[in-house]
Amino acid sequence: MSNLMDYTKLESVVKKHLKPSRFEHSKGVAKVCSELSTRFLLDKEAGLYTGIFHDYARYYSDSEILKACRKGGVDISKEEEEKPMLLHGAAAALVMRDIVGDVPDSYLIAIRNHTLGSINMGLLGACLYVADYTEPNRKHLDDKDRKEILSLPTLEEMVLNILEREKKYYKEKGMTFAKRTIELYNFLLGGGLFNS
Repeated sequence: MSNLMDYTKLESVVKKHLKPSRFEHSKGVAKVCSELSTRFLLDKEAGLYTGIFHDYARYYSDSEILKACRKGGVDISKEEEEKPMLLHGAAAALVMRDIVGDVPDSYLIAIRNHTLGSINMGLLGACLYVADYTEPNRKHLDDKDRKEILSLPTLEEMVLNILEREKKYYKEKGMTFAKRTIELYNFLLGGGLFNS
């Protein structure tokens, strides 16, 4: 993948764009995602690149996100239209495509789907989803829970475990999953497997 921007340069670009705490989170996600990518026989570089870039558009305004996604031809759900921040991954994927180089589709799909998840996010997307939830800078998990998730034998089991935790949290807060997240939850409950 010699057409891709050098990782060190990419990290520098992201660092200039994000608040320090968000950059530290992104570095943590990149580390965990690359470890998961290696563990599940994917390209370690894929984990690094998607992890460091996944929140690139996190500080875009709602109007900037919607404008970028419409211009980029992103399929926008009703829920995303109502809460454009749910599309920050889609906007980040569009930016990555423009500035990083010849990015594999799997990178873009993973970044696009890291917020709500998707039955079509693939193995790399599952690695990113799990890494975003479990990276060590996240305060909603203690080390025991983090290890419990990361010790599960498959990405499907890890994502399902996270969704079970999120479902409980949402219920306590009187919230519900987005349609795409419900679809993912049911897919995994039914034994669905992510594509490679």
